Amino acid sequence: MKGSTLRMLLALGLGPALDIGIQEALAQTRSMQRPAECMGEVRSDRLQGLTAEGDLILMAGQLARLSGIRLPDAPPHREHALSWLRARIGQSAHVQGPDKCDRWDRTSVRIRSSGEPPALDWAHGLVEAGLALVDAGLDGAFCQPELLALEATARERRLGVWADDRYKPLDANHSERLREQVGSFVLVEGRVRSIGERKQRTYLNFGGLWAEDFTIIIPRTTWKQMLDRGVGAEALKGRPIRTRGILQSWQGTAVAIVIPDMIERLEGDHLPR
Repeated sequence: MKGSTLRMLLALGLGPALDIGIQEALAQTRSMQRPAECMGEVRSDRLQGLTAEGDLILMAGQLARLSGIRLPDAPPHREHALSWLRARIGQSAHVQGPDKCDRWDRTSVRIRSSGEPPALDWAHGLVEAGLALVDAGLDGAFCQPELLALEATARERRLGVWADDRYKPLDANHSERLREQVGSFVLVEGRVRSIGERKQRTYLNFGGLWAEDFTIIIPRTTWKQMLDRGVGAEALKGRPIRTRGILQSWQGTAVAIVIPDMIERLEGDHLPR
């Protein structure tokens, strides 16, 4: 491996963050090439304020949300995250993202401060402080995969939300606790017991009782993207992984993902404590 490639992997936190060898790490890096959705025009703007729901009001009159992350939903962490954003009201910034709006009339954007260097990426700052969780579920593409490594560091240091048991990863084998969190955004960790590949969807099963156990539901297009990355049944069966998303009641409990990066293979051959 060339030295420059190794330095890039270490900078992204890929080495310790994923249970992969050198060649697999290189494949992961290649998969991180930015999709077309991530290459929108950069424009200058300012944060004018926040809505009651925590959406960003830009000076251009546009409603926006930071792509790739989710703010905490409970106090005191949510108020801390909103205070972090309010502290940047009036600051000049570089805004990047598509013009397409979601059903709430918001655009999904990346914002970086444009004052004195080093420029601060707002999503990076929130995640590093433990004031946001990585979530690309509302985006068409995951444009900042480095956020996962930043979140892992904040989680290890028990910063912000990660000092609160409510936000810590749930065990896929604890069916009763999972049912209590239906409707919430969660992180779930467990070992893939079996994989069911169907025409329209693939199911990662974590137990033998489908009416009780946890499942990850992956649509066909997303599964194909995973296969193209070398993350198919052989790479996942029997392996410990972490997933994230809105927990739903479905033959037990389930999370449906549409972004491949919302599944992480865990380091080592065992689940972290």
